[in-house]
Amino acid sequence: MREIITRQRLTTFLTHLLCITILFVLPELLSGLANPGRPIKPWIYTKTFVFLGVFYVNYYWIIERSFNKSRPFLRFFGYNILVIIISLGLMYLIWRCKGHLGGKTPLRHHTSPTELMYLTKAAGMLSHDAVMLILVIGFATALRIGDKWIKLDRRRQDLINYQREEELKNLKSQLNPHFLFNTLNSIYALIAISPSKAQEAVHELSRLLRYVLYDTSATVSLRQELDFIANYINLMKIRLSPSLNLSVHLDAGNAENLRVAPLLFITLIENVFKHGIHTPEIPLKISVTAHDHTITCTTSNGYAPSDTQHPLPKEDSEGGIGLANLRRRLDLIYGKDANLKVDSSGDIYTVTLTIDTSAGEENV
Repeated sequence: MREIITRQRLTTFLTHLLCITILFVLPELLSGLANPGRPIKPWIYTKTFVFLGVFYVNYYWIIERSFNKSRPFLRFFGYNILVIIISLGLMYLIWRCKGHLGGKTPLRHHTSPTELMYLTKAAGMLSHDAVMLILVIGFATALRIGDKWIKLDRRRQDLINYQREEELKNLKSQLNPHFLFNTLNSIYALIAISPSKAQEAVHELSRLLRYVLYDTSATVSLRQELDFIANYINLMKIRLSPSLNLSVHLDAGNAENLRVAPLLFITLIENVFKHGIHTPEIPLKISVTAHDHTITCTTSNGYAPSDTQHPLPKEDSEGGIGLANLRRRLDLIYGKDANLKVDSSGDIYTVTLTIDTSAGEENV
């Protein structure tokens, strides 16, 4: 980890150095190459270190010290005015002493230059350097604010992801007891009728709980989910009348290895058995199919239009888990790639869930 941080800091430093060189040194170099008769001024390139100093003083010290305290703009401009004055004074000294840096003495065309000549020449040169220093300060400020914005945006996204994961865990933790409660009710009804079937149901329940508690993670294969649904349906058949008109179609097709969020379809299938048995004359239909990256789950059962608990299942009308839980999970995991459609025309209640996992499974 420490090596990664060191490498990132070195990369940042070299990037800054390259940018400053391109923006503030390269133009002087190209100007000299474009004018072969113009003498090379080595002292000019020593100003690069002044620019670098101003840049990093702002990047690492002034911006942090100014904007984390009261009166940020006053502090920022005050510090930078002081930095500019010091930098211009240093550049003036370098210019006056440039003969020691490999160049010729200032105002070499005058045999006896006066101090006024030096000051006039220096004023023009330093005005140019002052503009360059302001640009360096602006460049450092823009980069620092940009870095801070990127870090804040990354932290915001991490927080959103964390909240999303926690909400999904909470929804799943609600679903598990809900599923267990409904299943235990089914087994409880069997105990008085057929203890042997109740014993068989407990065995089936243990297989289901093993999947719910131990075999599920963020995603499971579609084949695992279909096996779980098949086991649940077998458990429901134990307590229902053999004459019940039930149609089940579970077919993963060529997509059995698709990754899907676990326990997405169980709410719909639970509702089929919970509400459909009140109208035994209407067939119960459960279908889960897949083609390429699209999974479709369709359930159909009868309901009594005069019953105030319908067409929405009771737990949804009371604000419980049910479809509200399912809708929220779909929205968090798949967003617009999942579509849940409810149709209560006539005396048949049909729910169709379509999931496009080509994009959605990346968000699970």
